[in-house]
Amino acid sequence: MRFNLGFFLREAFKNMRLNLLMSVTAATTTFMCILVLGIGMLVNAHVSDIIRSIGERVEITAFFPEDATQQEIRQAREEVQSWPEVRESTYVSKEEALQRFQESLPEIAQNLEDNPLPASIEISLHDPADSQAVADRLVESGYFAREDISYPAQTIDRLNTITGYITWALRGATALFLISSVLLISNAIRLSIFARRKEIEIQKLVGASDNFVRMPFVVEGMVQGLIGSAVAALVVVWLNFFFVDWANRNIPFFPISATAVDTVSTMAILIAVGVIIGVAGSYLSVRRFLKV
Repeated sequence: MRFNLGFFLREAFKNMRLNLLMSVTAATTTFMCILVLGIGMLVNAHVSDIIRSIGERVEITAFFPEDATQQEIRQAREEVQSWPEVRESTYVSKEEALQRFQESLPEIAQNLEDNPLPASIEISLHDPADSQAVADRLVESGYFAREDISYPAQTIDRLNTITGYITWALRGATALFLISSVLLISNAIRLSIFARRKEIEIQKLVGASDNFVRMPFVVEGMVQGLIGSAVAALVVVWLNFFFVDWANRNIPFFPISATAVDTVSTMAILIAVGVIIGVAGSYLSVRRFLKV
């Protein structure tokens, strides 16, 4: 028998009407699965963007010893700038350091008789996770002592740790909802097969192939997954816009960007995953329970 999309769609929607409660339950579970997955993607995207933004601001400050010559300072600057981890390096002379100190703490600076501040080099990195490695290389270079290097390693490590915990927790929740969605859609399709077993037997007797008999149920699962995932994708996009707007109004000092999440690709991924869940659940049910 030839492929007839219109027939398969009509049969799928008829099955869904006959088993409305199970169909709604399957679509709702898919919605929850895709919603958790979408929230996980939002959290991962925003946290990664925050870490990237903070990383651009994180600087390793290395102070030159008092007896460092201009030639040694120049060589150190050239060597540091050539490292692949380094995005930018800035030399701060003793005079510039004193000027900064006077601007930030004028009351204390006015009591200084001479300039006690050393020259330094401020290093910005492409990835803040490389802070420890760069600090070690600064010491190995011989230009700086360990105690003359300053960087917020603890803050960076905590950010990376928190991100890992959040990501794995959301992945676990998504996996549980995904399994539940597949099983519920499978049960919904199984009920449809049982309710239409006589009709299926007749189709087989008149020469219908296994694929022809299976296709309406596969389409039914696909539609259930599509409905649940499409609604969830819209909710995820709305949550993203709501969160960005709220963050910009209430915590403007925090680097929350609207461009951290690509809403079009996020929606496409979520809907695709939902459809795959629906097809997988229906195919599993048909393969195991379609006995004609």
